[in-house]
Amino acid sequence: MDFVVRKLEKEEISYIYQAYMTQDFPQQELKPLGHILKSMERGYGFALGIYKGTDLMGYAVFIVTAKSALLDYFAIVKAYRGKGVGHEAFRLLQNYFEEQLPGVNGIYIEAEQIDKAKDEKGRTIRRRRIAFYQSCGCEMTALESKLFGVEYSILYRQLGSVSVQPSFEAVDLIYRTMFKKTHYQCFVKLVDTLPVKAEEERAEE
Repeated sequence: MDFVVRKLEKEEISYIYQAYMTQDFPQQELKPLGHILKSMERGYGFALGIYKGTDLMGYAVFIVTAKSALLDYFAIVKAYRGKGVGHEAFRLLQNYFEEQLPGVNGIYIEAEQIDKAKDEKGRTIRRRRIAFYQSCGCEMTALESKLFGVEYSILYRQLGSVSVQPSFEAVDLIYRTMFKKTHYQCFVKLVDTLPVKAEEERAEE
């Protein structure tokens, strides 16, 4: 597929937000446009568009620190879903980072926790979303977060040839970067479940 990835200007992501993002994401998951634009102005947020010619195929919004990135939003335009575009687009996003931002050693992805869905339909959607990222080479981590009442599992995709393991500290820095201090303290919770599970296993012995 002859796709091109390019960085979006504020005017372009503003249009995409109104035309696509409000339809592609539940209202409770979608930040106000002003927050996305402010992150771009302050240098820790940016957006990429995936194009075929002049046609928008998909888009992604990221939060970036010196060594890590969070895939805040990622979607394929509805007309092109189910045609393999998503996997190719994700591969191109990785290539963009490795070529343009070589200091970033990994991308984190939040996925709503399967067992927190209200019904089986919701659980199926969440399973498919996680399965998609895993098929793109992402691994499930032991990290979990709760942001403004929504509970997430966190996946990770390493970038480059140097192995850098996912870490609590990297995700915590991303959250501290993207949220105001008061919001971080009141509405953000990050947990590494590996020590918790190890302690539970010891208690059962």
